[in-house]
Amino acid sequence: METSVKLRDVRAFCSVVDHGSITAAARAVGETKGAVSRRVARLEQHLRAALIHRVGGRAQPTAEGLAYRKTVGEALELLDAASDSLHDRDASPQGQLRITALPGIGTDVLATRLGQFLERYPKISLHVVLTQDVLSFRDDRIDFAFRAASGQLPDSGHIAHRLGLMAPTLAASPSYIARHGAPTEPAELHQHRMLIPPVRGGMMTLPLQPVGEPDRLQVVQLEGALVSYDLGLLREAAVAGGGIVPLLGANAAQIFESGELVPVLSGWEAAARGTVYMIHPGGPMSPKARAFRDFMKASFHGGMRPQL
Repeated sequence: METSVKLRDVRAFCSVVDHGSITAAARAVGETKGAVSRRVARLEQHLRAALIHRVGGRAQPTAEGLAYRKTVGEALELLDAASDSLHDRDASPQGQLRITALPGIGTDVLATRLGQFLERYPKISLHVVLTQDVLSFRDDRIDFAFRAASGQLPDSGHIAHRLGLMAPTLAASPSYIARHGAPTEPAELHQHRMLIPPVRGGMMTLPLQPVGEPDRLQVVQLEGALVSYDLGLLREAAVAGGGIVPLLGANAAQIFESGELVPVLSGWEAAARGTVYMIHPGGPMSPKARAFRDFMKASFHGGMRPQL
């Protein structure tokens, strides 16, 4: 038995997972259906594991196939990056990238970074779709998706980069505090107007604890007087005195420095934090996609605070 798998067999398998069928994968890699099918079968025989479950005209990865796709996808990224760095040394990344994100992540987490990226790569244009819906990389022609999760993302076979933690900081305008007072305990939030993003059941669950005291956890369920996916809209409504709003950590310091909003319950902190991920399909990356991936990873981890 060979001691290593054939790289073209691995790429064929990855293409089948990404495209959902052997026919589509064959078109993508420029081979016949039979050739792709034989490559996948040979890889399965080498690994002694079933990677693809064939149902009618569809090809769905098994649990082992998903795990293998994720691992080899990261390895192929490194290999392609090494090769492309030689071939594209003199090429300037250019073209359009399509990106999707939740509206709140887009306005409060990505906007500044996207502007910085365009300054760095003037030949690349960005088409950003802000929506609460989960778009398809294939059907909606998405290159990158930014998503938040309270735990691990469901295993999909795509490549996911963990960017940082997202925890809300409560804030209100000085005029609102002057008229309605400031809560001193989480339970007092029920007496105030809350400006919140929509959540299941219409109530926002917010676990809070005194800073550094996790044993004094308090969980409050808040109903919104103003509800919107657009965190920018909620923030502007708060500046106008509309109520108390959750801010994402990266923007809170700048907003507080401006004086438009002030912290509420500053002695308390969120006990639960979500993780923001950047997700993209595996396989070879174009220079423009690789430039975007590397820039975004560096912008979060290269000298920036890990908390969003």
